[in-house]
Amino acid sequence: MSTDQDLAARHDLVRPLTRLVAAAVMVLTLAACGLRAETPPPVEPSPDAVEQVRARTVADSLALSAAATAAAALPDGAVEPVSPVLADVAGYSDQHADQLGGVYVSGLPAPTDSPTTSPPTTQSVAEVLEELAAATRTALADADAVDDGPLARLIASIATSRGELTQRLAAATGAETPSLEPDDAPAPTDPTPSPSDTATTSGVDGLTTGEVGVLALVHDEAGYGFEVIAAKLSGDQRSAARATAAAHRATSEDWAAAAGIDGSAQDPRRASYALPAGLDDPAVSSALARSLETAVADAYADAVAQAEPGSRSALIAGLRRATADAAAWGATHVPFPGLPERAQQPTG
Repeated sequence: MSTDQDLAARHDLVRPLTRLVAAAVMVLTLAACGLRAETPPPVEPSPDAVEQVRARTVADSLALSAAATAAAALPDGAVEPVSPVLADVAGYSDQHADQLGGVYVSGLPAPTDSPTTSPPTTQSVAEVLEELAAATRTALADADAVDDGPLARLIASIATSRGELTQRLAAATGAETPSLEPDDAPAPTDPTPSPSDTATTSGVDGLTTGEVGVLALVHDEAGYGFEVIAAKLSGDQRSAARATAAAHRATSEDWAAAAGIDGSAQDPRRASYALPAGLDDPAVSSALARSLETAVADAYADAVAQAEPGSRSALIAGLRRATADAAAWGATHVPFPGLPERAQQPTG
């Protein structure tokens, strides 16, 4: 009896071992045939909010470049003074996309059902103008809202450049300049940005008292410089310089008051500033005017990078205004206003 039980036990042990060996042989056979168990394909990473803003700005830049290039091939886009502006739209937009890092490439194979890139369609100059204005509005809103300071600074500069290009293209075609303000932004009533619009104890959320003091200082230096320039010029240029000096002095006071440093030991403003020699020469005076406004633009761009999201509108407005004022004194249009480290020659 015990022998029969021993045989039954051995038989019960052999059967699972046999199945296990058979399974192992099957796996090895499949492997030898180049077959493997099915695994899910890698998943494209989902872009976060910051990457979405960057990618949107890149996409708009590439679209603007393609649209301007297509419009330049049409009769109304190939004539002066339209063609040089379209060339700048294309060239600047290419530089914008490049400095933003270009189109994101994950390294994963594209899905078989993914849409292919359509060839650029022929677009009129009027359509390019509308696209420029729309892209400007988008970039202005993104620069204020994005949760990344350095990216906000770059996009604010790109928005300023796009705004300039929009105004230049409108002037070249004789068209009315489309609205450049974001859809949810209040209509501007005063071209001079008001720090009180976003005032905190330091002037703007995210800026220290010292950083706001830099804005007060750069406006005060510009005010002093334009007062001297006004004394050296005559006629309309003297009137323009005097008005500009008064505006800079007033804005300097606004920033100093917003930061609570007006007249205190922390107030960085001085009674006078060093100026270049030869200001009796109108060319030297105009060059100084350009450099003063450019310095103001640079200071605002730096402040944009430090300010908290949602509190940058006055700073971006300051960048845009100083850039426009520098151009009024003869400054060359550049792809990245306010960003001297990215200075490049126009490509038009």
